Amino acid sequence: MGDVGVDFQFSQEENDFRKLVIDFIDNNIPKDLLWKESDSMSDANWPKVIEVRQKLAKAGLAIIHWPSKYGGQDGTQTFQLILREEMSQRGVPDSISFDDGFNFIGPSIIDYGSDYLKETHLPGVSNGNVFWCQGYTEPGGGSDLGSSRTTAVLQGDEYIINGQKDYIFGAARADWIHILARTNREESGHRGLSYFLVDMKSPGITLRALDEIHGRSSVLNEVFFDDLRVPVRNMLGSPEQGWQIAMDTLNRERSGIEVVGKTRGLFVELVDYIRVDYSNLSTDMDIGEVKLKLGEMSAEIEACRIMAYRVAWLQDHGFDSGYQASMSRLLAIEMWRNFTYLALRILGHYGNLSGGIESPLEGKLSRGYIESIAESIYLGTPEIHRNIIAKRGIGLSDE
Repeated sequence: MGDVGVDFQFSQEENDFRKLVIDFIDNNIPKDLLWKESDSMSDANWPKVIEVRQKLAKAGLAIIHWPSKYGGQDGTQTFQLILREEMSQRGVPDSISFDDGFNFIGPSIIDYGSDYLKETHLPGVSNGNVFWCQGYTEPGGGSDLGSSRTTAVLQGDEYIINGQKDYIFGAARADWIHILARTNREESGHRGLSYFLVDMKSPGITLRALDEIHGRSSVLNEVFFDDLRVPVRNMLGSPEQGWQIAMDTLNRERSGIEVVGKTRGLFVELVDYIRVDYSNLSTDMDIGEVKLKLGEMSAEIEACRIMAYRVAWLQDHGFDSGYQASMSRLLAIEMWRNFTYLALRILGHYGNLSGGIESPLEGKLSRGYIESIAESIYLGTPEIHRNIIAKRGIGLSDE
């Protein structure tokens, strides 16, 4: 792929779309939702989230990248990344900016779904009324999806599913979940896996909330399937095609643009804070070192941003983006960790405060530093991405 050129200039149409997104955020998203990820799924805020999702869909922004046949505007992946970047840069919650339905399972249903699945699910996804979550990770397997032990056994016109999924974002609020399950137990690894769409109100599903160190509660859940009955027609794609569908779905997620967006947003806030009065900082760094480190950080952020849009460009032009998506994701999560660490070092003792008049940036960077640990695991650990790059990018074997 080294000989494939990339146009790094945004078109006028893309720039106009970016302005539309910014205007939408300014005029339609309540300020008390911004940079409040830990509270976005609370009983008080969830109705606001749903209302914004519906407005986003009605404005024609949510599924601009879908084919017009299914309500979209035949836009490219680049349009989708612009939306996700601008929203994350302004602190819009993931349940809006990184929505699973608009961005991931919707396109997968378009690509692999039967007419029945398209007719049943795409309208609810496209209007923002139906909230989806993704069920991949399992105990002991982590980012290794090929180790999935959840089973689906065919009985008549249903599959009986048993197993467990871990760290599922938004499961307590989700209407539907899309999962991988093993339909052929004689196969191992990525073989023998199939893809299912499951109604979260089905008997046989139990949730257990997971509390997180940075304050989120009930956003992540364990999901248990006990003799869950799923109609055969709810299989996405063909039997044992689950791995292919999952990889296509993940490649749409792994650009890392959300991480780039929120880093850019907080970087600007940090620089503005420092510019007001450097003497207020309780840092061990002199102003010369601060400027040097911030200059390096600015370059690192921009490099990650370019890489994310390269992934979108490859997808728009029909190229395989598998290992490039892993490159982009790996660079982004390491950049996010580097930035939050640097920011806290610059802010000194005050950087860890989360409230009060002495709290710089309202504690966003302290929360971000803690969040960067989980971010390095979500959508694949660094080791998983390095392995993908080594095998698919530079052609090394498993031996």
